[in-house]
Order: sequence, then C-alpha cells, then structure tokens
Amino acid sequence: MVLTTTVSCEKELEMDYKTVDQLYVVEAELSNQRTRVAVSKTRQIENDGNKYGVDGAVIRIMGDDGSEQTLTTSTSGIYTSNTKGVPGVIYRIEVEVDGKRFASSSTMQKTPVVNSARFIWKKVLNTKVLFADLRIQDFPDETNYYFMHIYRNGLGYRWAVMKDVGNPGEEVQQLFSCMMEDTDDDDDRLLDGDVMRFEVRAIDKLSYDYLFSMQQTSSVSTNPIANFSGGCLGYFSAYGKTNYSITFRSDEVEEE
Repeated sequence: MVLTTTVSCEKELEMDYKTVDQLYVVEAELSNQRTRVAVSKTRQIENDGNKYGVDGAVIRIMGDDGSEQTLTTSTSGIYTSNTKGVPGVIYRIEVEVDGKRFASSSTMQKTPVVNSARFIWKKVLNTKVLFADLRIQDFPDETNYYFMHIYRNGLGYRWAVMKDVGNPGEEVQQLFSCMMEDTDDDDDRLLDGDVMRFEVRAIDKLSYDYLFSMQQTSSVSTNPIANFSGGCLGYFSAYGKTNYSITFRSDEVEEE
C-alpha cells in the first residue's frame, strides 16, 4: 500500500518571522548527526530583512534518559556540538539570554529510509507537469510524521511535511510539483546535470504541527504556532535524518 500526498510545494524554506517589535528567535535541532541551535532577533520592519545572531546565550538540552549538554560558545549566534539524539528519548531545551528564559521539548525519532526518488511527467489538465516522486519506507505500528526538503545544487528548491495516517507501516509517497513543460521561470526550471538532494527527516508531532502551520501561513502576514514557552519565536525538533541524491537527466524522465 502506498500513501500518496501531492502538494503545490513551497520553494526555499525561509524562516521569515513577521513582527514589528524585535523578538528572540530560537531554531534548535537535535538529530542523529549533531546538535545545532541558532539564536537571533527578528528584524525591525524597516530594516534589510536579515535576522541578527545573538551570542552569550546559555543553552541546556536534557533528555529523560538522564543525558545533558550545555552550549555556551557560538559564532554569530550559532551554537553547535557533536552530541547526537537517541531515538525514543524526550529532550527538553532551555535557553537563557539577556535575563529571559525560553523552553520547549521534542521526542527524538528513528532515522528514516528512502526507498527511491525519481522524476516523472504527468498530464494535468492541458499541460504536462514535472513531479519529483519520493518514496519513504514507513515505520510500522505507529503514527509517523515527516519533513522533506529538496536541494538543487545545494540550494533549497522544494519542501513539504506529511503524516502517514491511514498507512499500515508500508511505503509512503510524496509528489513535489516542480515545473510545467512550457515554464519560463528560471527558479523552477531543472537543467541536465542539476544535483538534486532529498533530505528526509522523521519528526515528532509537535515539530509537524509547527512546520505545517508555517506551510499554511507562508502566504499571509502571521507567524506559525508557538513551539517555545517564554515568548520567543522558533522551534525545537529532535529528528532522525537521511539524504538521497540523484542527478537530473531530462532524457531519463518517464511520462505517466
């Protein structure tokens, strides 16, 4: 059984937080590969659109297995370590900066498996549309949530989130609409030799809710739902991640 989701996918995943008064932003990730926390402030509405990194924060990440790490050293607001998450462990993050404290939690997920990735042409109304067809091996006997990001030559191209409700732990499919056959949009057009990297994360429900709300609010002047307590923007996600890369060749794309 294949659970299929087709989306008119977002392009580059940009955390463009919308606010008038400056607020702190914490974007924290604990994966099967590393720990990375970015602390910044939102821009003033009349400024250049960049977020400003904040040094001097004290960041503690504690697992319900008794593990703990503290991050204090940063470069332009980026705090990192080689500590990896353990599947099934619930992690809590506390960020202290300038007398303020922000907290969140996330449950570490297993590492997902990509079965395949390819490109196909499909007829949609009176034109042909190129889709990226991504297949993931679902984890059995549990509800699973996934975040998928396609990079083209190292730059963000498409992203989506999905959940496997109704799928009995078999294969899930995500179709990303890429371009129409007659497109003139250079941002969408794929060229022979483009290296396409599919990054797949297995995420928990709280992370899914946050990213899904970001997907829904990307076209309106609102921020995603709160993921942290204490009044800051941003998210904390403990996830398993894998990558799968292919090179785009137009003469290898089949039509369905």
